[in-house]
Amino acid sequence: MAEVPEFENLRSVGMAVRLALHIRGLASVNYDTLRLVATHYLGIPSVAVKSILELLAEVEFVKLQTEAKTIKAVVPNVPYYETLYETLGTYATEAGFNEAEELSIDLLCRLSKSPEKLDTLKSNLGAEAKLLTRAFDVGKQGAYLRVHRSRGRDVALSPTYFSENADIYADMVAGVGSKQVQKLLMAVRSMQGVPLSMIQKSKEIAGVKFTDDELNLLLRLAQDGAVKPPSINTKHSGEQFFIFTPTPAGAALAPTKREIYERAMAIVAAVRQGQFLPQRYAIRSPGAVLYKLKSNLKLGKATTEATQQYRKLVHLRIARLVDVGNDYSELQIIDTPENREALEMAYRLVDAGVASGTEVDQSARDALQQEHTFVESLVSSGELQRRFNVPVTPEQQLEMENLFLK
Repeated sequence: MAEVPEFENLRSVGMAVRLALHIRGLASVNYDTLRLVATHYLGIPSVAVKSILELLAEVEFVKLQTEAKTIKAVVPNVPYYETLYETLGTYATEAGFNEAEELSIDLLCRLSKSPEKLDTLKSNLGAEAKLLTRAFDVGKQGAYLRVHRSRGRDVALSPTYFSENADIYADMVAGVGSKQVQKLLMAVRSMQGVPLSMIQKSKEIAGVKFTDDELNLLLRLAQDGAVKPPSINTKHSGEQFFIFTPTPAGAALAPTKREIYERAMAIVAAVRQGQFLPQRYAIRSPGAVLYKLKSNLKLGKATTEATQQYRKLVHLRIARLVDVGNDYSELQIIDTPENREALEMAYRLVDAGVASGTEVDQSARDALQQEHTFVESLVSSGELQRRFNVPVTPEQQLEMENLFLK
């Protein structure tokens, strides 16, 4: 956990979001257990846990059970993702950010869409050179900003969004600029899981037209694994690749969620196969199909196309195909927490273009529901998370010296 002197409200709100995501839906949690889990698993300093809970209580995301001034238990009342972010975002805006915090937020928002040439980024931001250098120094040590050198140009990117094959993105941005890369990624996000062959044939995604050069750019992204295309092989359409935006990384994808996210992409690909490349009957509403699957864990209707369309889901232990005779099979989801979560992510990928919950560490949620003594032994058996300080600026050092001299 990085300690940055100029980050005040930003760190508090960030920690509040992280804690809220992990306690959402839980019953009453013992305060001592929560503090231990928050420190060990979520990187929240022990001394900050109480103030973070008080912040969450202020926006009515938790109720604090107290004796005198001592918190005994925490009762979560955290809403779903959109409301969670909207509420805490409003709270943060009203509390106000300083110049350094606003610049860091602006940087991350820009780089979440596409890497950018560093000189162009500096020009667009219009911030003082010293402040921008400091923002990048903090971002590099916090592992959410990075600068790549490609084709004689410096390209800034966020590892949170472009960690895998980051050099490919840097090379493309250095060559064609961020606007073309951003155009491709935003189009893919608007319709996750579209078959690559269909894009090449129609030269568009959801009405966004592509030039031949842009199509070649998308093909290179797919070939180099930068957009992680799952594949499905059927007798009537051959091997098809389905295009998604880059897999989240860093704080945006907890280690326990990588396999679940890959399952979610496989589910979307199977449904898109039936939507765009059916043998006979096309799926009209992929969102409705995914909603039915996550609600009922089965489609409820056997088809002759199910065996080929959903075979990959069987291999990934997501589903089983029940033979009902005459070459008809019914898709049934294997009922596990991981598969239910993958279905929820798949639905969100199709409905909103992004998956919710990828940043939630299941190990932390499990620990929150254990007895305090068990969690203590669990924590003591592993290495506690190390904190480090981002060095202060010369101006801050001078201010401290003047303060102590006084």
